[in-house]
Amino acid sequence: MKGDLSKKPRHLIQVVGRRTGISSDVIRAWERRYNAVISQRTETNRRLYTDDDIEKLTLLKRAINAGRRIGDIARLSYDDLFELVMGDESNATKSYQRPSTGTVMELFDEAASAIESMDSNRLDVALSNAVAMLSTTDFLMEFLKPLHTYINDECSRGSLRYVQEKFSKISIRNCLSNLYTKFRSAKEEGPRIIIGSLMSEYENLDTLMHIIVAQNIGWDVTYVGNNIPHDELMYMANKISARTMVIALNNPRDIARKSFEIKILKEEADNKDNIVLIGTQAANYRQIADDVRAIISPDLSTFRFTLERLYGLIR
Repeated sequence: MKGDLSKKPRHLIQVVGRRTGISSDVIRAWERRYNAVISQRTETNRRLYTDDDIEKLTLLKRAINAGRRIGDIARLSYDDLFELVMGDESNATKSYQRPSTGTVMELFDEAASAIESMDSNRLDVALSNAVAMLSTTDFLMEFLKPLHTYINDECSRGSLRYVQEKFSKISIRNCLSNLYTKFRSAKEEGPRIIIGSLMSEYENLDTLMHIIVAQNIGWDVTYVGNNIPHDELMYMANKISARTMVIALNNPRDIARKSFEIKILKEEADNKDNIVLIGTQAANYRQIADDVRAIISPDLSTFRFTLERLYGLIR
């Protein structure tokens, strides 16, 4: 049923423009010259587009921002276009910065060296040392976040192999799980917060880092994992009287569907005021966030400030 809905022409060109950030004139030009999308018409001859059209136009915009020409990519299938965009964005300039001073730099270099030499025991020790020697905030934001980004970037560029990425992320996940357990018992009296992701999403280590940040502030976190139907997420939030709901968005596909589900969550959840969007794709939900007054937290620092403010208002 959801698949049928995604192919139903139901969005006017002005709506498509708001959701994609592409002007109506450009959308019409891409359709007329290149058949990038093919609209249907209403009885009054107004263009109507599908959810799938919105998804494709969003990918086309990202491909052009990466240097592609519309004439070369307009007629690609969604899957081919998606693969092209992922490749272009993976090969972009490094997004991580190696810590440059003191203990954090030494810990980062030790962990990176352990990953390169594929020494899992050495990496576990480096992570444990970082937990012991740094504050929780510095561990997450100054050490672990750059290390996680380093792994992703170097694997995308081919400097690290897939198996190195896998074993290093297992060590990091175990480290974060231990922190999650450690902080959980101490925060049971705090306001309740639920963290999870919608259908078609996958678990991301960044989400686990956000959990630790929330616990460190004083929130009592219930983490429900990834790939959760929106009605189940809402049921859990209502059942535990969560004061805030955090939705992780890391998969660039199905933006239109997930935007609709966020709207439903905002309308029907018991606590309607505090919905926070996190993850690598959260910025692509700016329109729905503005419409329903959800909060986008694009990085750990912003997320921490957001939850500190909400915590102060609730407590």
